[in-house]
Amino acid sequence: MKNSRPIHPDFQFLLDYKDPHIIEIFISLRQFIIDLYPDCNELLYHTHALTSVFSVSDKLSDAYCMIPIYTNHLNLGFNKGTL
Repeated sequence: MKNSRPIHPDFQFLLDYKDPHIIEIFISLRQFIIDLYPDCNELLYHTHALTSVFSVSDKLSDAYCMIPIYTNHLNLGFNKGTL
C-alpha cells in the first residue's frame, strides 16, 4: 500500500524550478522511502542544495537518509553509512 504524503508547498515552490526529469526522479525516490518507512519525519532544507532528509525523529542527528537536489542531478545519501 502506498502512503501518500504531500510535499510541503514551500519546498514544492523551489522544486518546481528544477528540471522536470529531476523532479520525477525525486518524487519516485521520496515515495519509495516513505513506503518503506511510513512513520518517518521529512525535514526540508535549502542551502547549497534543495534537500529532503528522512529521520526517525524531528532531529537532523537522527536522520538515516537524504535526497539533495542540485541543478542537474540528485543524490541519495545515507547519513550513517551501513548502520
